[in-house]
Amino acid sequence: MQTRQTNPPDSSKDKDLLVFSAVFVIAVIGLIFIFVIIPSGVSENTAAQTEQEIGVITNGETLIEDINTCLAKYTLTSRDIFFIYSDTCIYSNEMKPWVQQLESRGNSFVWVNTKNSSAMQIVTTCLAGVLKYEGTPEFICPANEKSFTGAFSSINELENFANNCR
Repeated sequence: MQTRQTNPPDSSKDKDLLVFSAVFVIAVIGLIFIFVIIPSGVSENTAAQTEQEIGVITNGETLIEDINTCLAKYTLTSRDIFFIYSDTCIYSNEMKPWVQQLESRGNSFVWVNTKNSSAMQIVTTCLAGVLKYEGTPEFICPANEKSFTGAFSSINELENFANNCR
């Protein structure tokens, strides 16, 4: 009969496995810290700094004052109605003739094509507290801090929005 010998457990291999496991866990925690915790803290600070730099304060009158100051840099006013549109959007194209009609009646619209990066920069900077940018078209009235995304159902509805922006 053949006897099979078993070796006693090698404690040095167990220790090596334990050390490797500990190092692995510490490395994973370090990576989570580097890629999740640190960037989220930096982005919050960066967003707060950006808001301070452009003067966006979202508490009532201060926002209007900052909007007016920002728009004035571009010879615009809070009484202007911002019409953000895309040439490829069917709803934007439906709104264009109505906007033109209301302009002929004395309403002041600022046409902002989403392809125009400098115009979009003005909108995102000056109207950050009002801009929804959920799609096009979007109408923004800085005077009363109201915005409307989508097509109005009638020219009268658009005219009411414009008249409330004076």
